[in-house]
Amino acid sequence: MESRGLMDMVALIILLALAFWVAPIVVAGNIGAHKGRGGIGVLLGIVFGWIGAIIIAMINPTPDALRQEALRHGFACPFCQEPVRHGATVCPHCQRDLPPVPASPV
Repeated sequence: MESRGLMDMVALIILLALAFWVAPIVVAGNIGAHKGRGGIGVLLGIVFGWIGAIIIAMINPTPDALRQEALRHGFACPFCQEPVRHGATVCPHCQRDLPPVPASPV
């Protein structure tokens, strides 16, 4: 019977370790990766736990991460390669007229 109680205690310790030590590392690393700062996110998660996840959530993304996010929601201007939203007729960066985008087949 005592063996069962010890097993339950070990399972509880493992569960708490996952919740309070491993989970914030994964969460902070994921948030950091989306902001172009994955390594810093993991480091903050390791050192500060959930506080590190909050810190990385408040840090601004890198310019490259911002550009990649913009390209996910649009396309690159054929002239200046800056991100442009779908449906735009003029590039907001270089002010050149954009070629019409062919309609996708349905």
